[in-house]
Amino acid sequence: MREEKKRFVLYEYLMYFWKRKHYFLIVPIITMLLIGGGVYFLKKDMPYTGQAVVYTGGVTSPDLTRENNIAAKFADEENLEIFVSSKQVKFTKKGNSAKEVEQNLNNLSGKYVDDLIENYEGRLEKSTVYLNSLEKRVEVLNAAIEKYNQDLEKDLDPDKYELLIDLFIETEKELSEADATANRMRSDLDFFVREKPKVLSENVTQSKTYFKEGAAIGLILGLLLTVLLLALMKYLSEGRRYYND
Repeated sequence: MREEKKRFVLYEYLMYFWKRKHYFLIVPIITMLLIGGGVYFLKKDMPYTGQAVVYTGGVTSPDLTRENNIAAKFADEENLEIFVSSKQVKFTKKGNSAKEVEQNLNNLSGKYVDDLIENYEGRLEKSTVYLNSLEKRVEVLNAAIEKYNQDLEKDLDPDKYELLIDLFIETEKELSEADATANRMRSDLDFFVREKPKVLSENVTQSKTYFKEGAAIGLILGLLLTVLLLALMKYLSEGRRYYND
């Protein structure tokens, strides 16, 4: 009885792959070009992309800070994306030339900042007027308290004295509230003045094609397909030889 020859299956497969090593060059290149090219044409966009980032500062009006409301203001603009984050609005504009995109971005961001500044200055003016009225009210209340103090030092009958005491207490309470509100308003205004809207950045770059990413995926997939293809070819070759024998 003939002794069966010991087989080293892994070694046989490695030798089979080595003899057909050109497959590891041809198949990955084909899949790399196919997938990379497919991704390039499927994802192909306008050649230039511009982004402008605007700082909204102290403006909190929903008409100017909510994404859908901002988009409604620029509804006629094509190839425009708007993204709103904390106190920032990013405009992304696509176009066929860098100059075209840059001009469009300047117009968009300029118009938007003008609207923000108008709202900002309106709020600042109203807040300043209100603060001035509070300060005048504080002066009036201080004068009233001083007058009450002078009157209380006089020789008054009990009813009038009690009435002045009530007025004094009520005026002091009102003064305390007005003074606290005025101090809070000054602090808010100091902060608000530093929160003026402005354009943080503007830039125009060539649009991303994703060809490299697609090609890398195609290369990896091609290597896997090559291994599977050669393994299948080896298996079929041995099966055919077995049945022929």
